[in-house]
Amino acid sequence: MRTDHVRAPFHFLRAALLSTGILSLAAGAHVLGGGELPAAGILLAVLALTVLAATTATRLKLNFAAMTALLGAGQLALHEVFTVFSTPVIAAGPAPTGTHHLSGTALPALEAAAHLHATGTTGGLVMLVTHTVATAACALLLTKGEAALWSLAAWLRPLVRLPEAVTPDAGPPPWVPGPPAVLPLRPWRNLRQHSRRGPPSAVVLP
Repeated sequence: MRTDHVRAPFHFLRAALLSTGILSLAAGAHVLGGGELPAAGILLAVLALTVLAATTATRLKLNFAAMTALLGAGQLALHEVFTVFSTPVIAAGPAPTGTHHLSGTALPALEAAAHLHATGTTGGLVMLVTHTVATAACALLLTKGEAALWSLAAWLRPLVRLPEAVTPDAGPPPWVPGPPAVLPLRPWRNLRQHSRRGPPSAVVLP
């Protein structure tokens, strides 16, 4: 899991995918294990809490290890919630009327219980392995989608960047008239003033 100062992209979509994966795996495993789901109101409350937790977690970029840990912890928590709030299933049947009838029905029940005990260990192991593989596959898919969404956001971010305010160029400062600049005197130049003497008037006048 890696923190990033950049705002998390596609936050709602990523949170929805993560919460859907957690709730689907937990509900499927609970039903396949022989349990029942709680009432619709409790399921909505569980969904809201799952979305809240997923929204908090998806503020960061999640890798495969973090995604697997979130899926596993979420399924364990939801399994306990489903077990507590689900209604137990009670098999309804006619009450026994006599000792002979009780002994006649007890033997098939004991045989069925023994068969379930014999196959329960193998079935539970297969269920655990199947559930673990499903969790890892879901975590891998969500991680690939996570990486794809972050890459897409990095590619789109320069294209959707908001335009920045541009200040116009003020140009050169306005010209302010001032006193004429005094040129420095050069010592090697002729510093004598020009003579006002001109040609004789007899030459100039006709």
